[in-house]
Amino acid sequence: MLTDSERIDHMIEVIDHLMQMIDGITENEYMSSVEKQYAVKYALIMLGEDAASVSDAIQNQFPNIPWRSIRGMRNMIAHDYIKTDDEIVFQTAITDIAPLREQLLAVKKAI
Repeated sequence: MLTDSERIDHMIEVIDHLMQMIDGITENEYMSSVEKQYAVKYALIMLGEDAASVSDAIQNQFPNIPWRSIRGMRNMIAHDYIKTDDEIVFQTAITDIAPLREQLLAVKKAI
């Protein structure tokens, strides 16, 4: 079983890869690439899995991190994959992932 610190490290690593995948691409390019769509969705699933495994103590200590939303995105992609709105997935990756990385770096520094 991984420690909270290891989970946070993995989340940061996943975010780094995710940011590289979407760097400089437009929404149209994303929507035209099944490979990018699958890769981004898988990265978000991994983030959700890690978020679900971070201890309640850490989640309570850092309530500014949207732990529940991260898990919710994972659940939507994993269980309602046919209904997944790829535009929302792309916008989430573009707008929410970089700030989440900064928040996780602060957690890592504090624990």
